[in-house]
Amino acid sequence: MNNYRLTVHVENAERKTIETGKKIKGPKGQLINEVKSKTFTTLSFYCKSKQACIAKLNDVKSKHTIAKGKDYKKKDKFEKELYNISFVN
Repeated sequence: MNNYRLTVHVENAERKTIETGKKIKGPKGQLINEVKSKTFTTLSFYCKSKQACIAKLNDVKSKHTIAKGKDYKKKDKFEKELYNISFVN
């Protein structure tokens, strides 16, 4: 069972296209699948240990830029990387 969850906020996330499963009318009147594009800026992973979470975090750092806190009113997050490792039952 996976006991830890890693949540990471990234900045340079690419847009992905997703089929919604709904059918809509196309330009010629025929039914086509509806497609939407979305940007996923939050990544979440389940891991078995904290060491596995840190290894996954290093893997994410090699592929993406981790977002930094921009709200100066939140002193504990300001200018720090936004990721969290939490225990899950």
